[in-house]
Amino acid sequence: MDNKGYRKFLVKFTASTLVFALLVGLFMYIVDPLQMYRKSTFYAPLYSSQERYQNAGLAHSYEYDTIILGSSMTQNFVPSYVESVMGGEVMKLSIEGSTAMEQHAVGQVALDTGQVKRVLWGLDYFAMRQDVDAESENMPMYMYDHNPFNDYEYLFNISNIKHAWNALTTPESESKAFRNLDTLRNWDKSAKYSQEAVLETWEKARTKEIGYGKNEFSLDNVKAVFDKYVLSLVKEHPETEFTFYYPPYTILRQQVWAETNPVRAENQYAMKKYMFEQFSQYPNVKVYDFQEDSSITYDLAQYKDLSHHSQAINELIIREIAEDKNRVTAENVDAFNEELESQLAHLAVDMDSGAFSLFVYIDGQEAEFSVPAQVREGRILVPIKELSAALGVEFGFDGTSIVKLRKGDVTATLTKGSAEMVVQTGEDAANAETIDLGYAMQNLSGSMMVTIEPIADIFAESFEVTEPQQYLKEIHMETQASE
Repeated sequence: MDNKGYRKFLVKFTASTLVFALLVGLFMYIVDPLQMYRKSTFYAPLYSSQERYQNAGLAHSYEYDTIILGSSMTQNFVPSYVESVMGGEVMKLSIEGSTAMEQHAVGQVALDTGQVKRVLWGLDYFAMRQDVDAESENMPMYMYDHNPFNDYEYLFNISNIKHAWNALTTPESESKAFRNLDTLRNWDKSAKYSQEAVLETWEKARTKEIGYGKNEFSLDNVKAVFDKYVLSLVKEHPETEFTFYYPPYTILRQQVWAETNPVRAENQYAMKKYMFEQFSQYPNVKVYDFQEDSSITYDLAQYKDLSHHSQAINELIIREIAEDKNRVTAENVDAFNEELESQLAHLAVDMDSGAFSLFVYIDGQEAEFSVPAQVREGRILVPIKELSAALGVEFGFDGTSIVKLRKGDVTATLTKGSAEMVVQTGEDAANAETIDLGYAMQNLSGSMMVTIEPIADIFAESFEVTEPQQYLKEIHMETQASE
């Protein structure tokens, strides 16, 4: 091919390419599968499961006066139910696993429409655990800015082109899960809520997450993220009512964080107070805290894992916000943190029946344990060394497996891995008695744990278990010292 023929071919090829690109771009602009430019009118919308992409179009093109922001903890809100309780026209803009920066991006687009009167924002501490200047690796920020010159990334995205074709060709009776905004990305019906599964996950997480705290973000960094991506929207939109709430994870989720990453746990407490102090400066903000509500966080059957709860809990949250329950005020902001700390300090875990708070009183004084009590085969186990100290019993350990407890002329000998205890009074071994502990003494949670009642039978005068309320048990013991 001579140069003239080559140039002619090149011109034709270039022109054909440009025409093809123009046709593709025009096709995409008209169909607009994610509804970035307008709400669809000539075909039934086929929404995308990719929230980071779909939410841009929902925020840009739809009518609403209330938006829901947050992570997967907010995905089970049903907009029509929220409307029935709180009124308004609701658009859910949740993003699974999202950071505060990503939530800010979609919230900013919605607020820029000028129609938002109310924001319901599920505020997770983990959403703010990011570098304050980091860029999103997953968020298509070109869909959230006001620059039309980068829209080619939307118009010529092969996934979007396929989506456009599917939107036009898929019968309206099909793909129903992606036709209804009320249930879009709502995973309630597909989830398997199970107390047993939560407990199994808890046991694994206590080992799996041991190293998670090695690179914890500083409190100053977390505050900066909050200021930049959350508080800034409040400041910029005084005309909008902001309702923030702290989502209720299981008490076991909080326990694992406190055990494996104490810096994170302390930062979370500090941030809840810091955020309230900042929010309290603005009359258009209300804050609600559900993380200490034991009626929710101890009800493990309502969770599919350590964090994610059922739609029924989302509905409860909406009702309680409407009734102004669990609202954080200047008078109770510290009390919320103190209550959670108390729950963790008194947590007991029954692998058969779930979690509860356990208070142990000896001669009217509360006994404190460094690790959560546990329940095995119906027996309550606590750290034997700390129990002994609270009972005024001398504790001895041979460093391998034998524990000896002594008070007065009574000596009890226990062996790691054994469910038997040998009790001897005085020096005569002939009167030694073997007592069934009900469960073998063993190392759990890093402490030697023993069933509490048989020890109390030997070294206390009385032992009583009461249940003053759901998820709460109290053990009262009196020793000879109280006489």
